[in-house]
Amino acid sequence: MPRRVVLDCDTGTDDAIAIMLAAARPELDLVAVTAVWGNHAVEHTADNSRRVLDLIGRGDIPVYAGRGAPVDPPKGAPASKGSPEADVLPLPPPTQQVESRDAVEWLVETARASTQRFTLVPTGSLSNVASAVAADPSFVEAVDELVVMGGVIDRDGLLPDIETNVGNDPEAALRVLDAGFDRLTMVPLDATYRATVTVEQCATLRTVSRAGAVAADFIEQRIERYRRLPAMAGRAAAPVHDALTIAHLVDSTVVTLQRASVRVHTGDSPTRGRTDITVGTGDVRVAVDADASRFFDLLHESLAQL
Repeated sequence: MPRRVVLDCDTGTDDAIAIMLAAARPELDLVAVTAVWGNHAVEHTADNSRRVLDLIGRGDIPVYAGRGAPVDPPKGAPASKGSPEADVLPLPPPTQQVESRDAVEWLVETARASTQRFTLVPTGSLSNVASAVAADPSFVEAVDELVVMGGVIDRDGLLPDIETNVGNDPEAALRVLDAGFDRLTMVPLDATYRATVTVEQCATLRTVSRAGAVAADFIEQRIERYRRLPAMAGRAAAPVHDALTIAHLVDSTVVTLQRASVRVHTGDSPTRGRTDITVGTGDVRVAVDADASRFFDLLHESLAQL
């Protein structure tokens, strides 16, 4: 049986490729996409998700719009950061509408009614997931694995000190980490920056399908932005953060996991949103490395099927 998956996205370019990858894989059954604020306002992330699904001929997969703001930001907390990308992906307007039901309500009702557990993959702020847990703490029992794209371990000056998904709503991240999910996997920047896609590989993606060409466009946009960052040192390559979470579900060898404890800085302090990840002890499985070659092979193989 394919693994049932719900993607919880703040859809920009890397979430878009994660959606394509999840929809393409026969090992996965993409049940729904829930939209959350983060890269952009939730109305845009929901619309972008619909555009991507229409592009790949999967308009049958529903999209639910959820939270549009942090769960409980303290007064005086610094403003959350969005993405420098345009709010709307350069794809045709969707032919299907976003579902009228709220994403958090849908998540809770699905968990209560389901006789089969599902995998939940949040690739944006954790506001929807934290809200679902607050609405019904037993929600965690319906999730066989929670795979979070977020956090950062290394602080040698090359990677950002605060990763955006956790930094946008650290109170939500803390609640999710403390919620008691049976299996919680975190894919931080340390792994995603080791699974970059190059300009040359984009040229290869363009030849496989229309979806591959769109993905190549998105990645090349990211390359232009990322090559100026210290971690890339001018290289013509960029991480596709969110897609690595789906690759992990398809092939467990794509990332190297270690047990770790994770602490999130909350409140209105200057370190708000920072993750203290201590590898070697704890209940969270954290990706500490990634196989860039295997990741690209999966991406290439999957986009060719769309």
